[in-house]
Amino acid sequence: MTAAPDGPLPSPESPGAAGAPATALDLDAILAEYHRRQRLEHLIGPAISLVFHIAVVVLAALFWKPSTGTESSQIEVQMEEMKVKELDPKQLEELQQLEQLADEMVPTVERPEISQEAVEVATSDISDAIASTDDAMDFSSVLDVRSSPTALKLPSLYGGRTAAGRQQLVRKFGGSARTETAVLRALRWLKETQNPNGSWSRTEPDAMAGFGLLTFLAHGETPVSEEFGETVQRAMKYLADRMGAVDPQGKRPYLSREYTHGIATYALSEAYGLTRIPFLKPPMETGLTIIVQGQQKAGGFDYYYKKGARWDTSVTGWQVQALKAGYVAGAEVPGLMEAMEKAISFLRNTAYRDGKFGYTSPGVTNSMGIQGVGSLCLQLLGEGNCTEARRVLDYIATTEKVVWDNTKGYRSSTTPVYDWYYITQAMFHAGRGKWDNWNKQFTEVITAHQKPDGHWDSPGKSKWVGQNPDTGKVEEMTRVEYDPWYATTLCCLSLQVYYRYLPTYKMPKRVAREEKSVLEAIDADLGIQLD
Repeated sequence: MTAAPDGPLPSPESPGAAGAPATALDLDAILAEYHRRQRLEHLIGPAISLVFHIAVVVLAALFWKPSTGTESSQIEVQMEEMKVKELDPKQLEELQQLEQLADEMVPTVERPEISQEAVEVATSDISDAIASTDDAMDFSSVLDVRSSPTALKLPSLYGGRTAAGRQQLVRKFGGSARTETAVLRALRWLKETQNPNGSWSRTEPDAMAGFGLLTFLAHGETPVSEEFGETVQRAMKYLADRMGAVDPQGKRPYLSREYTHGIATYALSEAYGLTRIPFLKPPMETGLTIIVQGQQKAGGFDYYYKKGARWDTSVTGWQVQALKAGYVAGAEVPGLMEAMEKAISFLRNTAYRDGKFGYTSPGVTNSMGIQGVGSLCLQLLGEGNCTEARRVLDYIATTEKVVWDNTKGYRSSTTPVYDWYYITQAMFHAGRGKWDNWNKQFTEVITAHQKPDGHWDSPGKSKWVGQNPDTGKVEEMTRVEYDPWYATTLCCLSLQVYYRYLPTYKMPKRVAREEKSVLEAIDADLGIQLD
């Protein structure tokens, strides 16, 4: 049964009910209207549903944001706000000043680099004669001290002491396998004769320890060297301990003699400059402080650092070498630069018109050793081209001959190895002309008189009759007990001149603070180039 359509049905009494056609038409119309309404009812539900879903989709599109990253694991982080206390403006300003100062004072450090091309030009026989060394110089596992960064950039100065640097410079400046073999034999003899405490000799252990250490350092040996490391370490410790007992105010119970003190300070300065081992710096600076305080007003030095009228050029020589080595090593000693400047004035004033340096008064000496002292010290202090130095160098070049046993020229109680030590270095710095002439005769004589075990004895008689300097009496004299170590170290240092030089130009007052070290430049006349 179907539901009645909306609206009133026609009654039987109405006019349209009288005929059949009218009745059929009304029924069709009613039925059509009924179907139309039915279709509308069926469409209303889906239409509403469609509109609803469209609205949902539109809203979802408006609020949805696509993800561009890949899915990652979830990490739970708990954050806690911390209270920060602001620095006082004055404290902040001080910190900024300290940071700026640190940037200015800490230079870069580079390890010396030797070109492979330069290494290959050296002869193989020299290479075979050279003892192996560890150029990396890591001392932290050898000594019970903390390692320290280098305060100076020193590639040119110490680069020649590496195995490769020695080969290059020995070949370049007239050395040979013969000279290097003699050096190595001497080093091995020194190693075998070292005292257990690190010194050499019984009567002059402090001075000989200084000479011995200088000889090993000149060869580039350090506490980590395979063959000589232990020897070097013992010598360093011995000198550091002895210098540590010295009172900078004047009471010097151990290194009281000016010669010994200058030599020991020289060795400690080179040791610190080459290795940068921290425990060496305090004794080095203690030694340098005593030298600076012991300098006379005019710039010279005397026995026991006396401040009287007497001065001594020989004593001054060891003090100047120590001052220069300490300055190169970066020692922080008040008055160090001023002491070097005063020494220049002193040395120039000790020269005389005839072209000679005086020993204890201007121009009064016939010692070639004193001439070597004066000229070398002026070179080391940057005054090698001054009139006084050039005159003396010309005098030496035209006068001095290397003769081992010249009984007329040598006094029985003196040794020419002292003279040759200074003259050899002075000639080396004087230029190729003077150096080539000296080097040829010197190396031939020195190497020919080395003993089979590697040491040298001083030229001259082993016994003689003369005045004993200790007693003042004329009696039979013999060579001093320390002579073998004295002669051996000075001869060896002379044969190492090719690569052990100190720079001969003036040092700037702030060398340790320069971004680019002046030590990268070496004398132009020598043409040394290790980069």
